[in-house]
Amino acid sequence: MSALVSLSVLKDRNAALLCSGQMVSQVCDKMMTVGLVWVLIERASAPAVAWFLAVSALPHLLLALHAGRWTAALGPLKTVIAADWARAAVFALLAALWPRVGAGVQVPALFAASFAANAAGALFNPAIMALPVALAAPEGLQALTALVDTSFSLANVIGPACSALLYPLVGLRGLLLFNGLSYAFAAILESGVRPRAAAVDGGADAGSADGIPAVLRADRLVRFMLGGFLAMNLFFAPLLVFLPLFARAAYGGTIGTLASLESSLSGGTLLATAALSVLTLKAGLGARIAGGMGVMAAAYVGFTLTRAPWQGCLCLAALGFFLAASNVFILTLFQTRPRPANVPVVMSLVNVISTASLPLSMGALGLLVGRFEPRPLAIACALGLALVTLRVASDRELRSA
Repeated sequence: MSALVSLSVLKDRNAALLCSGQMVSQVCDKMMTVGLVWVLIERASAPAVAWFLAVSALPHLLLALHAGRWTAALGPLKTVIAADWARAAVFALLAALWPRVGAGVQVPALFAASFAANAAGALFNPAIMALPVALAAPEGLQALTALVDTSFSLANVIGPACSALLYPLVGLRGLLLFNGLSYAFAAILESGVRPRAAAVDGGADAGSADGIPAVLRADRLVRFMLGGFLAMNLFFAPLLVFLPLFARAAYGGTIGTLASLESSLSGGTLLATAALSVLTLKAGLGARIAGGMGVMAAAYVGFTLTRAPWQGCLCLAALGFFLAASNVFILTLFQTRPRPANVPVVMSLVNVISTASLPLSMGALGLLVGRFEPRPLAIACALGLALVTLRVASDRELRSA
């Protein structure tokens, strides 16, 4: 298929409104997060950051059984808008009250605000992943999904840099205010989005969403791919720890070395999502998933064997590119396999898997990293990911998808 269908998505009013809002809000959210973590380290301790991440993840786990059905009942678009308004209120209110919050209460206030914002985020995440089904025709679904992912990827690159510039000028209160206003801006733009008539009417597939057990029983491939997604996340998440360890121990570098590694990974991710927003591959969806995962796993293994920073950067750029491409393809599978009413339920499972796998893998790594050298641990994780990839790619039903 040519790129013309995908290019038309870029010109679509719905896509422009949705992605513009998400771009602004995600950049400001990354800015705030960097400033917030810095404040926690200054006023509390490094372990406080770990506890902060755990508290932030808790709403995603607590709402896991209900987020999908609630999103399906309200509708993905209305859920996205409501979640953004809720997060706007949380951060704008905290910014307004910040001068009156005593020094001893500021850290607990940040924890409480993050918990409240992530309660909205637990509904927003499955909704934003299910929303392309309501906005794009089937042939433009991959392009819109990639375009939304591009907004998130670009925010990961721009947000931290903007935070370094603005934090000395406006402090955390200013970043909180910017974040609240950005979510309000996103909600206003999203209010102008209009779903396709077919998505509104529903057709033969209209109806309420099924429960998680029924959704999992209904489609063996969705069930299999969710399990594979969990296993891949368990082996891939430790890369966040291996990057600083390799920068210092394996390469003998500095913080600049770490920055170059992270930039290479983010740059590859951004390049992939941007490319997939304008290009549609001819290969079948299953073949695209298997191929992207295979190269991603090979790049991961290659990174663990590198001896120089430039080698690591090349492997991480390839890893980021094919990781992002695989994610877009897998999301497209999850958007198209279930009946439309059940898509938010599947996306809520994707969200909780992404959230739950992080503390599990990090906890296991925390027990091992002090006892073993970083490189053998990294090689073991990379080989584990390669084995999972081989099993997933060899699935007959996936190959025929």
